[in-house]
Amino acid sequence: MVDLGLKMVRAAIVTHDTLWFKASASLNEISTFRCNERNSTLSLSYSFYLLRGQSYLKKYPTISQGKAMAELHVFSTASQHAKAEMPGYETDDKQLLPQKRQQWLRMMRRSITRWIPDRLYIAHRYQKHFGVRPNLVNPETFNEKICYRRLHPEPIFSPLSDKLLVRDYVRQKIGDETLLPLYPVSQPFTQHDYDRLPNSFVLKANHGSGYNLVVRNKADYSFDTMRRLSDHWLASNFYRDSRELHYRSITPRLMCEKLLLDEHGKIPKDYKFYCFRAEGQAPKVFIEVTHDRFTDFHVDYYDQDWNLVDVVDERFNTGDPIEKPAQLDRAMKLALKLSEGFGFVRVDFYLMRDAIYFGEITFTPTGGMKNFRSAAHDRAWGELFDHQPMTRDFGYEDIEGNRY
Repeated sequence: MVDLGLKMVRAAIVTHDTLWFKASASLNEISTFRCNERNSTLSLSYSFYLLRGQSYLKKYPTISQGKAMAELHVFSTASQHAKAEMPGYETDDKQLLPQKRQQWLRMMRRSITRWIPDRLYIAHRYQKHFGVRPNLVNPETFNEKICYRRLHPEPIFSPLSDKLLVRDYVRQKIGDETLLPLYPVSQPFTQHDYDRLPNSFVLKANHGSGYNLVVRNKADYSFDTMRRLSDHWLASNFYRDSRELHYRSITPRLMCEKLLLDEHGKIPKDYKFYCFRAEGQAPKVFIEVTHDRFTDFHVDYYDQDWNLVDVVDERFNTGDPIEKPAQLDRAMKLALKLSEGFGFVRVDFYLMRDAIYFGEITFTPTGGMKNFRSAAHDRAWGELFDHQPMTRDFGYEDIEGNRY
């Protein structure tokens, strides 16, 4: 039904030479848009953004439609492109058209699928991705067990998935020397926050994935851009989009970390420790190394003895082994300490020459849509842990007084 509706919309766009849209009466300043065949999708997308309450024409009544769409482009794609003087301001509509069409279609799908129950939504997405229905009653593969967790999270998943609350857990378990310094910011972001921040930092939101803005030079980003971007994050419902139930109870908050760079002045590699435990067996660890996260994303996997292993589809790998980091063994011990009591959890660290810094804890990596090299790899990882909780007594109390 959804696909049929989208096909009808596409047909309407390409077959009508002129389309007219009127915004709702509550946005009186927004005029009617005339769309010809060349820019119909662009204007249609813009109209729907306006109807959702983002009245950017009210803020920029004299700018071109292309510039307005570039402004919207900041909030609908990766936040790394959220620059005050972004090149997209001068981009011709035709260059934005394919990307905006996909964004509009995704927005329409989200609006429709929002009302689908979580179990049905997850099963549908899984089948669309892998071509088979998942077993969400007695899951066997890694991806099925992660999908099961999305529906049946343990209570402690929520505070440990909160990028602010998890810092207290890390402090209690392994000490605070691995925690990156935080700069104070208000909720919402203010001009005073902007003025007192250093020249470089990372602005984040605590309640999901993808809410990151890496700022190398604050002069490249206006306060207005940061304010509207952070407001967009705070208004976002990560659970609604991801259907990972443990994110639903996290209160959205902003946080600002010190920018971490390696000896080459680049964002350091991300070392993700996949920690598996089964009753009566020794823990097993695989390490995912993320290369060029924001430019040319690739990942490689190693076992705990630092042997390069096949895990995901080869198109995601570099295939080139790197030297074992000096801090790897210590980081693995810390990851296992943080993962105690869980059948599976992923713990992320940045390994510098002389220091280790905590990244995050993740219970549902890729939402159970990991592109394994084969079905056998998916099943082999699934056999390393039980989807039922190992323990419910962590002896942990978060900073809000909740005990787990």
